[in-house]
Amino acid sequence: MNLHHLSVFLAIARTGSLTAAAHKLHISQPALSRELKAFEDRLGVTLFERHAKGMRLTQAGEVLRRYAERLFELEHAAEAAMREVAGALSGRLTIGASNTIGTYVLPRVLATFRRERPEVQVTLFVGNTEQVSQGVGDMRFMLGFIEGPLHLRGLRATPFQHDELVPVASPGHPLFRKRRLTVRDLSGQPRLVREPGSGTRELIAETLRRHGIVEGVGMEFGNTEALKRAAVHGGGIAWLPRISMLSELAAGSLRELPLRELRIVRPLMVLSREGALVEPVAEAFLGLLQQTTTDAGA
Repeated sequence: MNLHHLSVFLAIARTGSLTAAAHKLHISQPALSRELKAFEDRLGVTLFERHAKGMRLTQAGEVLRRYAERLFELEHAAEAAMREVAGALSGRLTIGASNTIGTYVLPRVLATFRRERPEVQVTLFVGNTEQVSQGVGDMRFMLGFIEGPLHLRGLRATPFQHDELVPVASPGHPLFRKRRLTVRDLSGQPRLVREPGSGTRELIAETLRRHGIVEGVGMEFGNTEALKRAAVHGGGIAWLPRISMLSELAAGSLRELPLRELRIVRPLMVLSREGALVEPVAEAFLGLLQQTTTDAGA
């Protein structure tokens, strides 16, 4: 069914006059009459009875009017929905984030975003760098956030903040009893690490290799919080993001090892697909993230 013909029909039905409908649609009355006749011929029914006082709907016309009203209500609703999506006021935002960012950076930003745009449905997946990169690559996530090296082609990584990985242990660790601690003292020490695929684990392993440190027997953990609790309870040495242990350092349940050469400053990065359009809702979130990190650094 031709929507233009349907709009012509509805204009006549609402005004009850060919002249008024033609004026409303900005076309001549003869042209409008031809449009109506073509529509009736196509449908095989008569939609109006012509009277001296105007146009009166037939039974077929009354039925069609009900459907036409519903159809154009849907059209207007669809237009309004598209305006909301374009303005990032509705829609869906899917994010993948590696552990540190997903646990310690994004929740506060997401809470603010939710308050400002309550109609947007937000989904956050927290995994490791490998899982997040793959999720952005296969279009499961609009945006990805990682703190480790990017190995997947076809993605663009843009730094938005920096964090520091710091070697720490519980206050009772034997290394704190040494008068002068050196890098060599770490060789063979039990170490707490993240699971394979973690960007944090990769960065730490490279740092230890560069300093010739032999890794001791350690334990693997699937998330930063579990690893941190193991360090607090004396499980070994851990390299933890500073932003993940501010309260533990302040309370003294974790202590930094005084080895500045083993600290790692790393960029926290946002991932997107190269050449792909960034959806308005994702752009709005990135704008809020930039504002939040700028305010935090001020």
